[in-house]
Amino acid sequence: MGITVREALQLGGLREAKVVAGEKGLDRIINYVLTMDVPDAPKWNRGGELLLTAAYVFASSPEVEENFVKELVDKNSAALAIKPGRFINTIPSSIINSADENNFPVIELPINVSWHDIVNPVLTEIINKETSQLKRSKLIHDELMTVLFHGGGLNSIAKSLASLLNCTVFIINESFNLLAYFTNSGPFDELINEVLDKKIIPLKVIKELRDKKILDELKTYKKPCIVHIKSIPNSFPRVMVPIVMDDEIYGYICLVENNKKITEHDVIATEQASTIAALELFKQQAIKEAKGKSKKEFLDNLITGHVDNINLIRNQLKLHGIYLKEKIVVMVISMKYEDAVEIECNNFKKIEQVIGSENTNYVIFRRGGNVIIIYSMSSHLDLHKRHEKVSALTKAILNQLKDCETAKIGISDLIHTISDIPKGYYQAKRALAIDETLKNKFDNVFYYKDVWIYDLLTNKNSKADLIKYCDENIFKLMEWDSKNNDENLLTTLAVYLENMGKCNITSNKLYIHRNTLNYRLNKIKEILDCDIDDPSTRLRLEISLKIADVIK
Repeated sequence: MGITVREALQLGGLREAKVVAGEKGLDRIINYVLTMDVPDAPKWNRGGELLLTAAYVFASSPEVEENFVKELVDKNSAALAIKPGRFINTIPSSIINSADENNFPVIELPINVSWHDIVNPVLTEIINKETSQLKRSKLIHDELMTVLFHGGGLNSIAKSLASLLNCTVFIINESFNLLAYFTNSGPFDELINEVLDKKIIPLKVIKELRDKKILDELKTYKKPCIVHIKSIPNSFPRVMVPIVMDDEIYGYICLVENNKKITEHDVIATEQASTIAALELFKQQAIKEAKGKSKKEFLDNLITGHVDNINLIRNQLKLHGIYLKEKIVVMVISMKYEDAVEIECNNFKKIEQVIGSENTNYVIFRRGGNVIIIYSMSSHLDLHKRHEKVSALTKAILNQLKDCETAKIGISDLIHTISDIPKGYYQAKRALAIDETLKNKFDNVFYYKDVWIYDLLTNKNSKADLIKYCDENIFKLMEWDSKNNDENLLTTLAVYLENMGKCNITSNKLYIHRNTLNYRLNKIKEILDCDIDDPSTRLRLEISLKIADVIK
């Protein structure tokens, strides 16, 4: 926190001095001023010293000249000021040569300058600078604490810091998304413009930070780091200060040198700001978790039917930024528990990429090993288009979840009011449960409209009860098929009934000739001993076939 050798040369008796070697080191920092006239003086140094000598040590011990400057450099001393004329006439060439090699300033003092004329002005300037810095640090601290106590968020922190340091400030999270910023009146480089436009640090810049091991350094030491970006030409230098909570990095404050050089004191101030930013992020995280818990509890109560007041449901949905439209469908995605938790931890991004994260006409949440989607559509869409939309959405979601090998979706019927959401949840769950009974007959998408009859048949009915309602002749068909593998009479009857007795469609779906179909239908009529085109008989047979699916 001292002053540079260059600054010291403008003070007191040093104004009459001249630099005879090591001019490239004039920006070395002076923290102390000491007089020295013993051969082993360097070993007592702590760093940052301006050493004053009348050169008695060189006159009395000439052998120390050769390594003297190197020892001072190793101790990180600031400069050596020699006053020739009393013990030596000129500064030894070995001292000058070594100083030039190490960029270590050597200053020649006039014979008439006293130590008092040097020590007092330099130390006074160091103390004044430190006092000024302490005042500035307090000002910055007070400003930032005012922001904190008045509930100012990250934007207020960025604004205060940018105003205090006179530079552009960005606050980003650990994924390099822009959280807050404030720009000064200085010029913008291409990187500033791109970050402001995209709200995220460009991938090529992140790659550069990784390749240069800058991110590794930040994560290991959790200390500020100066960054010179090369992947975007003519970028201003930047300083990245990590925001740390519980020894983990949650983001960074970035200072941009677009108006002035960032000083050590600016970095110290930013470290103070990073502590305030960490508290703000912690507060935001706590609020988010509390809201998330409240939202999840409400949605659990909603789908299980523990909330039935429509106005209360609407108000709670609105509170969480959810605006469901007139036509609603409930989807339950069943998967491994670990997969469901991982999807939730990633904020359901895979699913939102399909639905659209900007939309407010849906809600996604996890319940155990299931991910539940309550999705709504406008009543302006006709029934066919709504079905097409749900079908396309389901396929796209499953494609996104292809890494989850066990993922299956149960889909409710269309419901017309938010108070019927529990009914929709029941239907979607039952569609999945019936899949287990039917041994995956309907692949990995299950519409309740396709399986409702199985729900009716299996609900509180044992297999023994179901057999009572099954036409006994269906079992004769099953027996016939077991002995005649090529004829598949049971399947033929099912497809025939599904297609309203239309022979052309039935034969096409079974990939058989029309004559083959006629033969099979005659054989079916013979075994069943009934008119399969009679409406009442057909209904009984259709229900019997469903029962056969359940019990076989």
